[in-house]
Amino acid sequence: MRRFSFRLFVLLFAAFFALPVLAEHEAHTQPQVRVGIVLFDGVEIIDFAGPYEVFGTAGFGVVTLSPDGKPVKTAMGLTVTPDASFADAPPFDVLLVPGGDTGDAQKDPRILDFIRQRTESSHYVLSVCTGAFIMANSGILDGLKATTFNPSIASLAKRFPKVDVIKDVRWADNGKVITSAGLSSGIDAALHVVARVRGTDQARTIAMHLEYDWKSEGGFVRTRMADRYIPANLQEVVQWPKDMKIDQISAFGDETQWQARYHVSSTIDAKALLDRVGKGVSGVAGWTRDGNAYRWTSQQEGHRVTMQLQTTPGTSAKEYELEVTIHTVAS
Repeated sequence: MRRFSFRLFVLLFAAFFALPVLAEHEAHTQPQVRVGIVLFDGVEIIDFAGPYEVFGTAGFGVVTLSPDGKPVKTAMGLTVTPDASFADAPPFDVLLVPGGDTGDAQKDPRILDFIRQRTESSHYVLSVCTGAFIMANSGILDGLKATTFNPSIASLAKRFPKVDVIKDVRWADNGKVITSAGLSSGIDAALHVVARVRGTDQARTIAMHLEYDWKSEGGFVRTRMADRYIPANLQEVVQWPKDMKIDQISAFGDETQWQARYHVSSTIDAKALLDRVGKGVSGVAGWTRDGNAYRWTSQQEGHRVTMQLQTTPGTSAKEYELEVTIHTVAS
């Protein structure tokens, strides 16, 4: 009897603590908080689906929208049918602008006008990844801090000088307007919005339900990884062979080390390519060649940074692998 009672207690205990999250889904018919998600051809799936899961679990009412209400094709080819067109869009409190292949979307006057109009009536406006480019083109990021997908940060800063582009964050909160970094960062920023609306404890509860390791203070930041020390102008200073084809095999690391491998196909051999890269790097201010090896050192951010290049033979003299490694030590 005691064993049965204890087991029943555990089940009731677990059910009780699941109720605050699960019961929220019942509120979708008359949600207290409503979210509008802009969709367009080329949208990145995780950029809208990740935050959708967060907001849905929080009990927010979520509606997806496209300019004409017709289905859109995502960057990976998935066809998604939105709930409504811009013209039929209901009122909402949170506007979400995802990223992806935004080349057309950021020039579409229908999208830009809709964002401007709904920013006025929304309590929060959130962009994910390269959705920041759409927001910036609409003008609502002028004078505000903003971030975006790591490889696109420099481009955002160059194209939109009125925007204070920052990189060392997972999301940038201006109060009403929030921008997040790349891809999965939208989940973190969506949880941040939930925290703003319902409190940090509720956001943590939702993150736990989703089995997501959310850090309310920011968490993982891609731009802090050690590849940040690679010369930003490397593409410009190296005389790359015009016929060279280079494909990334792998790239990973942390804040103190990085390794990236590439498959190279070119009319010049591995040594000739290393010599070209070596000449380019030696011309970058702050980098010093370490002997005759294809290795350089630099002092940056209080660290001694070592960058080394090496090649691995491939199937022929004109096909090989190029490896770039970065190591840092506090100085």
